Amino acid sequence: MVGRPGVALPVAILGTGAVSGSTMVTSASLDLVHLRAPGATQARSGVTSRFWAGQGQTSSSLAAAAVEQALAASGMDACGLDAVVVASVLPEQPMPTTSALVAERLGRTDGGVSAFDINASCMGFLTALDLAGLAIAAGRWRRVAVAAVDIASPGLDHSDLESSSLFGDGAAACILGPSTGSAAILASRSATYPSGSRLCEIAAGGTRWNPTQPPPDPADYLFRMNGLGVMRLAARHLPGFVAATLADAGVTMAEVDVVVPHQASRLGLRYLTERLGAPADKVVDILSDHGNQVSASLPTALDHAVRTGRLGPGRTALLIGTGAGLVLSGAVVRF
Repeated sequence: MVGRPGVALPVAILGTGAVSGSTMVTSASLDLVHLRAPGATQARSGVTSRFWAGQGQTSSSLAAAAVEQALAASGMDACGLDAVVVASVLPEQPMPTTSALVAERLGRTDGGVSAFDINASCMGFLTALDLAGLAIAAGRWRRVAVAAVDIASPGLDHSDLESSSLFGDGAAACILGPSTGSAAILASRSATYPSGSRLCEIAAGGTRWNPTQPPPDPADYLFRMNGLGVMRLAARHLPGFVAATLADAGVTMAEVDVVVPHQASRLGLRYLTERLGAPADKVVDILSDHGNQVSASLPTALDHAVRTGRLGPGRTALLIGTGAGLVLSGAVVRF
């Protein structure tokens, strides 16, 4: 379990930012390109359009742009950062870390900034938020950029409608610092259920299967998922997990102002409102025009809530989601 249940961290989210890939891809265009029946892609995914990375866009360029937005919203510049933490399922390259490349793009070439990556599947942002928050609360750092970025489009198997119809590319970030008022990370919780470790995976591309030790099937380099299997396993554990996260924070679902979920799927968002008791008018739903942006999905929804005025000083948000593994993560944050 990440964090200490029931112990609030005096840490504030000072600003947020989010960017998407530069190329809009509609579901209608995917139907045409991949010879699907008209409307098939949107019907399966609930996504009308999504953005994919354009020419020259990389994970570090997207993440740096999101951090720059968050810095501007915070009224500070990159020189004031003590650390840069980047959450991603796939790094820009195996080494150095994507965070080092982001720090370079931010101009911190020789500043000795702490920089490291986190991979906790789609829940990397919440893991990074918790770890950075703990370090700030302990006095190790004062200002931290937490970014999440994924470029999913190159790894999609377009023969599989379920997975290929769902994903978009993007990055999102927030700046964390010590709280000078009521703002706090009220609770943070994480749990992994490895019985679901094969439900979502990219089997090749690591040390087991790679260009020098090819996989049995070239499609093993592409993403595959069993969405129904993920939903069934998550449904067994999410109700208790969400209840425990809210209890750690000392709030009820009725007292939460905004629910910011990972934009996993239309089914997942529906489950949140129909089975977990989250009022639909409190849930941030940007799936239809962003798709599932993997690690960047939840913080992009968070930035959307901030920029549209749904989240502001004194308001409380439940951040919640699932990821491959199967990972459940949640946090309650007071702005």
